[in-house]
Amino acid sequence: MTITSPTPDLTGTRLRTGADYLAALSDGRDVRVDGEQVTDVAGHPAFRGVAETMAAMYDAAGAPGSPLVDPETGRLALFTVPRTRAQHDLRKVALEEWNRMSHGFIGRGPDHVSGLLAGFAGNPGVFDTDEHQLGATVVAFHDYAAAGGLWITNSIVPPQANPNDPTSRVTPVHLVEKTSEGIVVSGAQMLGTGAAVADEIFVTSVRPLAPTEPEKALSFVVPVNAPGLRLICRRPYATSGSRFDYPLSNRLDESDAMVAFDRVLVPWDRVFAAGSVEVVNRQFFGTAAHQIGNLQSIIRLTAKLRFLTGVAAKVARANGRDSDLAIKMQLADLATIQTVSESLTESAHAFATADDQGVIRPAGKYLYAALGMQTEVYPRAVRMLGELVGGGVIQVPSSVLDLDDPESIASMDLLMGSDHLPMVERVKLFKLAWDLVGSEFAGRHVQYERFYSGAAPVVKMYAHRHYPFAEAEALVEEFLGSYDATQR
Repeated sequence: MTITSPTPDLTGTRLRTGADYLAALSDGRDVRVDGEQVTDVAGHPAFRGVAETMAAMYDAAGAPGSPLVDPETGRLALFTVPRTRAQHDLRKVALEEWNRMSHGFIGRGPDHVSGLLAGFAGNPGVFDTDEHQLGATVVAFHDYAAAGGLWITNSIVPPQANPNDPTSRVTPVHLVEKTSEGIVVSGAQMLGTGAAVADEIFVTSVRPLAPTEPEKALSFVVPVNAPGLRLICRRPYATSGSRFDYPLSNRLDESDAMVAFDRVLVPWDRVFAAGSVEVVNRQFFGTAAHQIGNLQSIIRLTAKLRFLTGVAAKVARANGRDSDLAIKMQLADLATIQTVSESLTESAHAFATADDQGVIRPAGKYLYAALGMQTEVYPRAVRMLGELVGGGVIQVPSSVLDLDDPESIASMDLLMGSDHLPMVERVKLFKLAWDLVGSEFAGRHVQYERFYSGAAPVVKMYAHRHYPFAEAEALVEEFLGSYDATQR
């Protein structure tokens, strides 16, 4: 049993192009959607839009002077292990540019797991045990992925199961056996976001494991086309309608999938942990991976909130309400949410410090404050936009085809005709707003942001852990010590 992978340019002298990326999707992967096995992922209506978007982003990296490229290595800066301030700054600029192009709507693109791999490679000793010395494997795989500019997504959440159901057959991914070639795994994982159009999948358990769960203590990367690996995709939103009618759904639906493993062989050169609970539980926080990887999370959220705020401002202007005091207050609230997100992101970057391995980590105090509020602010921002657009997102024609009918156009002119804002432009704007507040794509993104970095209590505990409460308490103690009961 063998696994084939996209072949990167290991010399690092040629950047991956959009054509390279699209060609790599034709590798025999087992993708199921709407009752069929997809034979042409790049050309299928469910995935064509996001694949074309990603191809364009790869091509943008090849433009002269692109901020996406590390000039020293010629590789995507997203993979850089930041050991100097210059490298730290370079990664941030690259992340900002990547998310400017996607407006933050591709959550698990190449910019996310590349940060996790960089963090792992920054402290490979974490992956060495008495049984398996896999630190060198981690470093080598990070180099391999960076050289190829690979899109590696992740599937790190075990499937939901009812512990009170004795008939449940839910089986998380687990170790079946170890062979001279690698490890054999079976079971399933949730939330393979972008898996159908990615190159590879990083698989592990984000849930802390108990000492009694060594069979679940896995950390590895596997190509999407691995024999025995199957993706069962959720309903695609890219097929909701035309690009005019669903401009975000059509181009930016990265899809999500259930990932099923049936005795999948993972070669040793892709295995980071095999049976070590300690390694799996330490990999994110014993290295810089969680902090480096989640800088992407808050940069992406900031980009997404900026785009949403821009739509809100244009809607207010389209309705002639931009000078209305109440509307100004609503826009100010949205702008404040976006600015706070941006400010926390800038602070996480500016106050970053090097760890004991010399890897520069974004400042946890600000990083985790941003992640902690992420679960609440995006749903709130979408609700605020929904209040601003009102019935305008419903008072639009069913599809772009209505714009070909002169009689329909004449009727619509009575509803929204204007020389100031032509009817077609108004429809275009409000259909975009609907794709932010009311479509299936919109609903998925609200739910997605609620759990992007984990359940809210878990994420807020990160913020609690990194806030310097002792310093704040010391200020209070100093003040309390400045007076006593004798002072009346």
